[in-house]
Amino acid sequence: MEDTTQSTRSVSRRTLVKGAAWSVPVIAVAAASPLAAASTATNVGDFSLAGSCGVLGVLGPGFTLTAGAAPLPAGTVINITGSGIANIGVFSVTGGTASVNVLSPTSRQVTLTAPLAAGATLDLRTTLSLSVAFTLNASTTLPSGYVAGSGAKQSGTVTSTLVLCSAS
Repeated sequence: MEDTTQSTRSVSRRTLVKGAAWSVPVIAVAAASPLAAASTATNVGDFSLAGSCGVLGVLGPGFTLTAGAAPLPAGTVINITGSGIANIGVFSVTGGTASVNVLSPTSRQVTLTAPLAAGATLDLRTTLSLSVAFTLNASTTLPSGYVAGSGAKQSGTVTSTLVLCSAS
């Protein structure tokens, strides 16, 4: 008969604590990685979206989108909504390339189909007359991977009261 002794090896509490201490920095670095990846977004700078009353009988009310020091990318969206009126009219686009989608009688979505060059201005004008009471609001949304500068003006308003027009 043979006598066999089997030894069991157990992990000491001290070894376990040492291993845990070394894993904390690795976990902290792994948790910070998604934040570092998010910071690679392209900053398009301080662009401006502003309401415009137009010129009575010559140029309809609407909005101007002006790129800052960097171009605005294709895929930038301008959402326009109207209130106080049944239909906000037909929007024309000059100064850039964009598509206009009618979402409802009081809602339009304008999407840049080509970049808007640095310093360039895109005009969005409606067929509404200033002799009609209405409010138009517009706001921009940049495509994924792009962020606005801290001084960007991303929304605008036009309000007509039959007699007076104000824009911001």
